[in-house]
Amino acid sequence: MKRLAALILYALSVAAQQPAADPQQEPPAALDWLPSVEYRSGQDIGLMARVHFATHTPDFDRARAFYRMLGYTEGTSGFPLTNTHAVARALGMFDVCQYELAAGEVMRLPASPFGANIDLLQFITPFNDDPPYELPNHLGMAYAALLTTDLGSDYEFLKSRGVEFLSEPYGSPGDRFVFFRDPDGVLYKLFETALPQGDPERNMHLEAMPYIGVNVSDFERSLAFYRALGYTQSNPLPESGTLEEARAYGLDKPFRIKGADIAIDRGDRHALRLVQWVEPYDDEPPYPPPINHIGINRIALVVPDLDRAVAILKEQGVPFLSEVAPCCSGTGEDTSGIVHAIDPDGVFLELVGRIARRGPQPQPPGCPPLQIKHRGHLALP
Repeated sequence: MKRLAALILYALSVAAQQPAADPQQEPPAALDWLPSVEYRSGQDIGLMARVHFATHTPDFDRARAFYRMLGYTEGTSGFPLTNTHAVARALGMFDVCQYELAAGEVMRLPASPFGANIDLLQFITPFNDDPPYELPNHLGMAYAALLTTDLGSDYEFLKSRGVEFLSEPYGSPGDRFVFFRDPDGVLYKLFETALPQGDPERNMHLEAMPYIGVNVSDFERSLAFYRALGYTQSNPLPESGTLEEARAYGLDKPFRIKGADIAIDRGDRHALRLVQWVEPYDDEPPYPPPINHIGINRIALVVPDLDRAVAILKEQGVPFLSEVAPCCSGTGEDTSGIVHAIDPDGVFLELVGRIARRGPQPQPPGCPPLQIKHRGHLALP
């Protein structure tokens, strides 16, 4: 399913990099090639894959260099730096006419079989410099887990580069983990599941991003919510951790949790680690809108028919941050779109899929004419 994620990124990037709209030309059909899905019921939204998670930075070049060091040596860029008012609203930016980015790139980990992509963005307008979560037990998308074939070697290399760790590695070779921060303080869990297989020609040995850690306030309620989305596979987690393990999470006493690794059973079969921290419990809510906070702020999930998925979820009472926005060329003519569903704790889940064409919409009253900027030039629709 690596090819599926790559095709999704390619199609969206082709749409996003289109120049000013030409009314005589058909706009790109970004997701028309997606394979069909056999829906299992009238409530099945057809969830297929994780495209990426998004994280935001105040310094794109510094952050990008850091991720290149980790092994994210491929990427897709060229997306518009500004976009339509509908896209801004889809990100919860209700009080701006248009957002503006300094830079952005969807970074890829070569040869990864999982949805390891990271959408790295630096916003100019609106900008939020609040720091990310301090510890991995905070409510929300707290961290991403990176699988390595040689944790010891990667740990020593990153330490030599001044990377901050929450502790020394916990566990024994072949079954251990450690948390580190990126230059902005965003948390990652580095872990291995087999005896080390180092390569002296490589500084880092990352292979995949098997899951993203999502912390919730009520495990049973959230499990039911995510099961309705398509996360029907569940593998329970141990319910307690020793003081030694707790210290690896940056905690100062043993912990108790309710949790499971949950996965979809089609498409890329990606997983989330859903955890309710019973003790210690941090009741501070996840990042509020708009979706531009430093840290892991949303995951992008592909469905074959976005209009259908939204209708089903609205019938189930799932709240959305906005209406569906055609995305992401800036023309408003896209036949792919985005919208953010909101989980029971306020976590943003970006749904991406085919939509019926809406056509360009006028700017709201009081807003200047729409201007779509690309890096190095300005496209006027």
